[in-house]
Amino acid sequence: RRCTIWTNGILWSDNDGVQTLVEIVDNSRCALLLMSCEQGFERNMIKLRKEVIKDILSHQKRICPRLELQELIIDPSQLHYPIDKPSSLTLYDIENIAFSVVHNTPFVVSYNFQD
Repeated sequence: RRCTIWTNGILWSDNDGVQTLVEIVDNSRCALLLMSCEQGFERNMIKLRKEVIKDILSHQKRICPRLELQELIIDPSQLHYPIDKPSSLTLYDIENIAFSVVHNTPFVVSYNFQD
């Protein structure tokens, strides 16, 4: 295992072939979660992602209960690091993605945020 911590984030690699980055960006308005894994370790990454998101949401409810959260996925064609302004990207709401999968619709509603 390996871990790096800095003022607004943490990066760690585990023994299950997964690397995880959690960082506060955009003037502390956005928590960014990026993950990658070695081929064959996709299930480990999905399981860990679920746990990390659950922990983030749990801490948010405990520390800032009135803060409204929205879980979004960055359009992969616009994904680059470092991300300075997530609000200027095309983002997809996780609930919209789930709806599209469940109802087998050929599209997903996206949000184009511009500063």
